[in-house]
Amino acid sequence: MHNILQTGILRCLLLLLVFTATQLTACRQKSHGSPAGYDLHKPQKRDFSKLLNEISGLHFDKESQSLLAISDSKDKIFQIDLKTQKLKDYANNFAPQGDFEDIVKVGKTVYVLVSDGTLLAVPPGAKDCSRTKVYKFWLPGKNDFESLYHDPALNGLIILCKSCEQEKGKGIRTAYRFDLDSLRFDSMALYSIALDSLKTQLKTEDVSFKPSAASINPVDSLLYILGSSGKILVIADRRGKLLHAYNLNPDRHPQAEGITFGPNGTMFISNEGKYGKATLQYYFYTPRKQTKPK
Repeated sequence: MHNILQTGILRCLLLLLVFTATQLTACRQKSHGSPAGYDLHKPQKRDFSKLLNEISGLHFDKESQSLLAISDSKDKIFQIDLKTQKLKDYANNFAPQGDFEDIVKVGKTVYVLVSDGTLLAVPPGAKDCSRTKVYKFWLPGKNDFESLYHDPALNGLIILCKSCEQEKGKGIRTAYRFDLDSLRFDSMALYSIALDSLKTQLKTEDVSFKPSAASINPVDSLLYILGSSGKILVIADRRGKLLHAYNLNPDRHPQAEGITFGPNGTMFISNEGKYGKATLQYYFYTPRKQTKPK
């Protein structure tokens, strides 16, 4: 009788644990909303090779219909064929050793962001650094950048502070523009994003926002910003006005460091391999159904 009672109690405890875990998982999934046109719960996935274990930047190249990628410590630009999933070299030895964080192609030139805000202009097919042009950023102090994107409407490249000395105590993240005509950085910040606005959007005081990648979506013309440390996806207008913020699933995006879009709105997010294999997650865009007026 005693053994039967123990078995019954154990079964009840087991069922309770299963039920609790299921409810927690459901709550966790519900906390991760999705931007209009996307389902962040249903990505396509591929694993990267060890060559891209520290992938830090991603760009969709319209000319070749492929992805260009950069790795933190390798002075090499990789090309990822989206049909065959194979890697090949796009440029090599384009700069002395550095901390390379993001990548954008404008025309024939590839721009690579260094963590201190420096931009490197790399010509196509580079095999050494003899033709690489270096544009130093002027902001004084200790600064860290990981995000670079192109805004054609502003004819500029925009870099976003991950953490900049002049932001301390202000509760902001700041953006700066590099003019593609003069090939110089503007002397003033382009815009700033208030961290308090993110807290309001996410309904929590516990928000970490250190931009790790950014790109403009060609379908809705909005700016999408990744925050790897806080596991968030921020959507703003092109002057930095916050519109939406979403939690990213940490199991799918343990270290999201790259974002770019295909012409049809497909969203590609790359993850460094710090907590497992480096991966590429991509999300197809589905236009909203238009409701017919009654």
